[in-house]
Amino acid sequence: MNDIQRFENLKRTIENDPTNFQARRELAVLCLDLGFDEVAMKHLSCLMSVFPNDANLYFNAGICWEKLKQPKYALNAYKKAVELKGDDPDFLYNLALVCEVNGLDDEAILNLKKVICIKNDDSNAFFSIGILYAKRNETQNAIKCFKKAIINNYSDYFAHFHLAQQYKKIGEVEKALEEYSKVIELSPDYSWAYYNIAQIYWERNDTKNAILMLRKTIEKNKKDIEACKLLTNIYINTGDEKQALRFITAVLKQFGDNGDFYYLLAKTYEKIKNYELYEQNLELALDNPQTLTYDHVSVKKELMQFRKNPQNAAKNI
Repeated sequence: MNDIQRFENLKRTIENDPTNFQARRELAVLCLDLGFDEVAMKHLSCLMSVFPNDANLYFNAGICWEKLKQPKYALNAYKKAVELKGDDPDFLYNLALVCEVNGLDDEAILNLKKVICIKNDDSNAFFSIGILYAKRNETQNAIKCFKKAIINNYSDYFAHFHLAQQYKKIGEVEKALEEYSKVIELSPDYSWAYYNIAQIYWERNDTKNAILMLRKTIEKNKKDIEACKLLTNIYINTGDEKQALRFITAVLKQFGDNGDFYYLLAKTYEKIKNYELYEQNLELALDNPQTLTYDHVSVKKELMQFRKNPQNAAKNI
């Protein structure tokens, strides 16, 4: 019997006997699994009115409210579940996550620490605390938590990635590179690791490896527009205008009109002294403000200065 057949059978059972609470429980959980969240909530509400001290019902209600994008209601449901059954790490973990969604980071950390007290090898709890510490710029605490997450689950490449981010933040670049490399070993298609390695190489003036890593990034994620922008800037800054022109043309063909890439195209034409196309692409950049992340006022000023004195090349922003 498939899930839809089970759904229909349970629905008929309840219609024939509304007091069959076991069938109603099964139907509520099945509705959650099938994505019938409003129907699930209807049955859970009915059950909670009959069994007001059943922690599992409130836990499932919390899940349901999250799926319905009602985090405040989810928070209340999880709090009630924990009140009734406070030693369940799953209950505490879900409560912690929804606390964060509601902007209650201190409560989130407190509940995650309770999870660890019950289950001291819970890598997800350590990881989640690390994320909260990183959010608060408590870098050393974040590093400790990500390390703990990795000790308990070495294959968690997200933990390796976020540990690398924290190392990079405090200038521990070699440690960051080591962790990014572990990310790639564990998840070869994780494009952000390649991108961050590329940034480090570029900051070290290692153009060859920066380009190699950016090409890897784009190979893994063709829609990574930030990687495309950085690669374009490297071509421009290293004097490879021909490659820059070819690459920008390909990017515009892929993404369509884009203010940033029209601006980068303008800067490339400026470098090869093709001021007609330089001006045209500055105009196109300003015509696409929704995708122009460079300062609009500065770009417009650059265009006006060029028009006022077209004999002089416009200056970089």
